[in-house]
Amino acid sequence: MNKRTKGILLGITVGLAWGLDSTLMGVLGKNNIFAGFNSSPLVSAFFHDSFAFFWIAITLIFSKQLKGSFQLLKTKKGKAAAVAALVGAPVGMSAYLLAIKYATAPYASSISVIYPGVGAVLSYLLLKEKLSKRAALGIFISLLGSFMLGFKPSGDIPSTFGTGIIFALLAVLGWASEGVIIGFAMKHIKNEDHIQAAPQQFLCLRYFISMITYAFIVVPLSGGFPVAIQVIKTGLFIKFGIVAILGAITYLCWYKAVDLIGAAMGTALNSTAALWTIVFSILFFGSPANLHLIIWGIVIVAGVFIFAIEPKKKRK
Repeated sequence: MNKRTKGILLGITVGLAWGLDSTLMGVLGKNNIFAGFNSSPLVSAFFHDSFAFFWIAITLIFSKQLKGSFQLLKTKKGKAAAVAALVGAPVGMSAYLLAIKYATAPYASSISVIYPGVGAVLSYLLLKEKLSKRAALGIFISLLGSFMLGFKPSGDIPSTFGTGIIFALLAVLGWASEGVIIGFAMKHIKNEDHIQAAPQQFLCLRYFISMITYAFIVVPLSGGFPVAIQVIKTGLFIKFGIVAILGAITYLCWYKAVDLIGAAMGTALNSTAALWTIVFSILFFGSPANLHLIIWGIVIVAGVFIFAIEPKKKRK
């Protein structure tokens, strides 16, 4: 198997894993334990990211890289990554799970995949990075698809759909801002080029910061401790741990795919999670086949591909 084929297969795995992760988190969020607790997605996010940290930490223990993850906090780039983690994990992930709760997983996932395009626009405005006409067209198409998806929802949707769309857009802003902060740090921190750290170490740090923030700030302020205790007592936390494996696989495969086929193709394949979420929701959990959702979901993914994939001539 050549490098490109392996990278594409890993990229497809990313889309599958994140799509299934989103669908299963939506199902877990409907457990009776969370009945009457509006902030239940925050508790769900705590367990998801905590277990994701645990699984990734285990892989780093075997490769003897775990200690290096925490040593990154002593560096400027590591501190910037920690700040980015606060925006991308507690803010982005919490908003995403709230979007799943209020707007259902297929809609939340379809809208969330536009975050690379929004990140590119923010980088253009804040970091003065160039944005080609092709990229601008792709971003416009994906944003149009997202607008149409939320503007005219159809089928079996909850009454809280509008609230869910707002949270989905907040997740997009959080994840896009995370990338901009990292981009700013990599661009302006010049005296740490000697620091060698694997992407998995930054990812481990990201989930660690997320876990600590949820445990000491988000869950206590939301009054979620009693619910969290019930999740542990009933054994529901085991299911969160299993689903979190998908979250860990998503990022680990994505980093490897980016290494093999580049960030553009890796990001584009990652966006297929929106369609996989729709497929899994229909096949496994009986969600109605919504033509409106499927059409505009495809439009959004097509826009991301146009934005992310450089034409061969230009790439050469």
